Amino acid sequence: MSDCLRHVSDRSRATADESPPTCFVLLTRGYVMWYVCRSKAMHTGINESFMGFNFLKKNNNMATINNGVIGRASGKVGAVIASSWKSINYLKGLPKKRTKGMSEEQLIQQDRFLKISKFLMPITPILQVGFGLSKTEKMTPTNVALQLNIAQAVTGTYPNFSLDYSKIEISTGSYLNGGGMEAAVDNGILSIYWDTILNSLYKTKADDQVIILVYSPEKDEFMTAPTPPTRAAGTIDIQIPAHLLGGKGHVWIFFTDRKAEKVSKSTYLGEFDLA
Repeated sequence: MSDCLRHVSDRSRATADESPPTCFVLLTRGYVMWYVCRSKAMHTGINESFMGFNFLKKNNNMATINNGVIGRASGKVGAVIASSWKSINYLKGLPKKRTKGMSEEQLIQQDRFLKISKFLMPITPILQVGFGLSKTEKMTPTNVALQLNIAQAVTGTYPNFSLDYSKIEISTGSYLNGGGMEAAVDNGILSIYWDTILNSLYKTKADDQVIILVYSPEKDEFMTAPTPPTRAAGTIDIQIPAHLLGGKGHVWIFFTDRKAEKVSKSTYLGEFDLA
């Protein structure tokens, strides 16, 4: 999505008797993909789920036009589909049928995208907090996370890409984190520690929330604390489910205020034996 070019159409010159038309944003690529995870996207014209993202599907619904000469439109009009997102009206061209195979460069980019998206999509609720303050007027938090992590966390060469978990970020921001943070596993318990000292300059609070994420590559499963602890707690013990014991676990942590209006950059605490 980040490389989709958006061009604002020239405003039509309105006569004295006409209302000025609404300015649309046109996505000029030959196809449009909306990224979702394990659920169907709630959007006009998008209702076919496949491999973690949805393809735009043709339909015969008539477009609706309101408010003015062009006004707000939605649905299909000829070869374009009109929709809106965050009060921005869009016209998107219908996907063209592919007549030849993908180039090697396209295959590489697709494989890189699939590698990171399969990891990030199940943790969309966490990404909405962790990246909720980043470029939200232009991109969704999940797409911001995808753009960042595809550039820095996907390693190797095609077709054998892998993820460098130490470079994955699940949040970004300038809010103060937990200082000297550590984690350890003992007898099936994951214990995490952080500093509780408050900082008046950053206006940290005792009731700041601590978001913790654990990932098991062997089971391809994520785990979080049942209830996010507070900054004042300084520690938390998390019972590791029996089916995850014996494998490896990657751990991340970040801090946010109660309203998620301030967010810290995530910290990778390391890889641990879940014993």
